[in-house]
Amino acid sequence: MRYLFAPFALVLLAGCASTHSIEPQLATSSTDFGRAERIEISLSNFAFAPSDIQLSAGKAYELVLTDTASGGHDFTAPEFFAAAKIKASDASKVASGQVELSGGQSVTIDLVPTAGNYKLTCTHLGHVALGMSGTIKVS
Repeated sequence: MRYLFAPFALVLLAGCASTHSIEPQLATSSTDFGRAERIEISLSNFAFAPSDIQLSAGKAYELVLTDTASGGHDFTAPEFFAAAKIKASDASKVASGQVELSGGQSVTIDLVPTAGNYKLTCTHLGHVALGMSGTIKVS
């Protein structure tokens, strides 16, 4: 019986991927975040919407992350956050490589992304196995 449980446990734990601290790169003071394009991303049970995020490199964005569920989720993309230029006042929000949200909470992050393809997940137990993953493509 325990041999039948082992594969299920591995899939369930796949969503427990840890993240790592990053050293956010700060956007220059001349970056005009007042003209940033607003991108709204919702975190629900168990999806990001949109799950495939398309951004332009070098352009200022205001990412608005909203947990529309009653429970917590996170927006984990350490490589994306490490490569982007983050507004100084938002750097502490992404220093762990993720943004943790409780049910109903919204967090805004101003940044200028760098070209690349980045993985997006929710690291809460089992959430990736239930489909809570996506990509951030910056071209």
